[in-house]
Amino acid sequence: MAKHPPNFTPARRPGQAPKTREVFEFLQSSDKLSALLPAAQRVGQLQADCEQLLPTLFANCRALQIRENQLQVAVPNAALATRLRQVLPKLQEGLREKGWALDGIKLKVQPMSADAQRPQRQQEIHELPRNAVNSFAELATAMDQGPLRDALMALVSRRKA
Repeated sequence: MAKHPPNFTPARRPGQAPKTREVFEFLQSSDKLSALLPAAQRVGQLQADCEQLLPTLFANCRALQIRENQLQVAVPNAALATRLRQVLPKLQEGLREKGWALDGIKLKVQPMSADAQRPQRQQEIHELPRNAVNSFAELATAMDQGPLRDALMALVSRRKA
């Protein structure tokens, strides 16, 4: 069976995140949507404050809302929820210091898409010093044939290029 191309044109390319200004303009486009703007800004600020207080743990979590002075947080899996429960007092105290009136924090396990779970970090490139590359080359030539030698030779060829 032949595969048919999609019959629609996406608004943006896959992987291209909407810009904040685009979202802001969209929410201001009508009276009904503009009523959501203060709530969206509040949740966005809450998310930023949580990420600042717990950068590694909160990278995959999402602040959902504050209802009855309870912060609701979406967590992608039970393992992360368990780890986050251990530091909830620290998070709650930090948020109180930032001016958020919270009586508690509730975690809600919600599987998220792979893109939402992946932290938005730039990949760091680490260069090996020239003497390290030369040492790997010497080690590889002294070894017998095998997968480790092949891996070392591939590493050396990539670094010398």
